[in-house]
Amino acid sequence: MKKSLLKLILFSILPLLVLGYAIYFLSKHSDDFYRRFTSPQQNSFVLGSSRAALMDPVIMDRILHSKYPNTAIYNYSFTWAHSPYGPKYLESIEKKIKPETKDGVFIVTVEPTALMVDKKKPDSPEFYIENDKSVAKTSRVAINPNIEYLFESYDASITNELNKKIIPPKNIVGVSTILDNGRYDLKIIKKVAPEKQQKSNEKNMRKLQERIDGLKVSENRILYLEKTIDFLKQHGKVMIIRMPVNKVPYSIEEKAFPDFDSRMQTVASKTNVSYINYNGLDSTYKWLDEVHLDEKSVEDFSGVVARDVLSH
Repeated sequence: MKKSLLKLILFSILPLLVLGYAIYFLSKHSDDFYRRFTSPQQNSFVLGSSRAALMDPVIMDRILHSKYPNTAIYNYSFTWAHSPYGPKYLESIEKKIKPETKDGVFIVTVEPTALMVDKKKPDSPEFYIENDKSVAKTSRVAINPNIEYLFESYDASITNELNKKIIPPKNIVGVSTILDNGRYDLKIIKKVAPEKQQKSNEKNMRKLQERIDGLKVSENRILYLEKTIDFLKQHGKVMIIRMPVNKVPYSIEEKAFPDFDSRMQTVASKTNVSYINYNGLDSTYKWLDEVHLDEKSVEDFSGVVARDVLSH
């Protein structure tokens, strides 16, 4: 009996140790959203979609500290489907911020799809696309390990990241990581041939067109954008920005939501904050796929935004 119990304990402990280490490793190396829900509460944010997720808090903090010495920008941006403006994103932001914050800086990035909804459904939060995704489903956003997220929202195996470390994937184009400051860091390992990239971009633009064709402007999302700004203003400086995209996606967005800029100006006036549309301004920005800035352009743009925060 003793031998049986010892064997049972032995064979139980080993898998638990492996699982425990896999969860620990995941918290350090995940390229999913997991790390954003295991980091502590923060005092300053970049908010928005995957376009904003690339913005660099290190560069921004370096510039902002001349006026906001306590600021530590955290990138709490997800995707257009996970974090459009609405009740679920606002609830998550409210939980992620340090309640005592009074001198934070908040960069609220906007784009048409973040303020639109399925045209076949009512413009009501119960029908919103984000309701079954991690930002909405994760009730605790600053706990490590975050077992709720792993059970509810992490699609891969718990040992997935550990497996990749043991047996690295072959023929990878890039390596992505969520950094300690929340930023989605993408390192390009192998450049794609220009003609292949062009075809990929054209396919992405067809997908953007199809997606936006199925959407309509949401008055409720615009109201929640205002509510989000009003909440953040209690904790510091807020600025609304529209990130630069290439000409084709900008044209697609403008046709779908032609008065977007004027609506954002109205939101800015109503909430008494600044709004800047960085499209159409002289720049040398380049994109990975027409809408996501490449590494050099992200660095440049992050610096531009930080300096504009100081001057507005």
